Amino acid sequence: MYHQAVRQFVKTLENLDRILDKTVRHANARNFDVNNIFGARLFPDMLPFASQVRIACDTAKNAAASLAGKQPPRHEDDEKSFEQLRARVAKCLAYLETFTAADFEKTTAKNIIPVPNPKGKALYAEDYVMSRALPNFHFHVTTAYAILRHGGVELGKSDYLGTLDFVDT
Repeated sequence: MYHQAVRQFVKTLENLDRILDKTVRHANARNFDVNNIFGARLFPDMLPFASQVRIACDTAKNAAASLAGKQPPRHEDDEKSFEQLRARVAKCLAYLETFTAADFEKTTAKNIIPVPNPKGKALYAEDYVMSRALPNFHFHVTTAYAILRHGGVELGKSDYLGTLDFVDT
């Protein structure tokens, strides 16, 4: 579970932080306040940019904690600036970095992981990771990326994927 989920969360959140840095540079180069992006949406009935980042962070920290049998830290949704949103990503990364593979040694594919919605329901750990935690996490990171791209930030697939550790064949 550690390599399936936690390392993936860390890598993608690090890439998201680099994307957020690129967004700050984009705003500075065009002389506008980066905080204008904070409430941007792709469509009126979608959550704003800040919520996309918050939910991605919460999904990652809650999934890691649930799979390791720990209680995750609570982060209030009170960020009011782009800088504070980046700090939330950093807090989430710092928390995820506290985990090691040993924290998941007792977690099997058949462990029961309670989910917040629907109330009173749970999933097997394998289904939780593959069908809920990772897809939900990537949905919100991708939506944040799409909002920034729609707002003119010059991003490409390599920004989302980050560096890949290729090996010679």
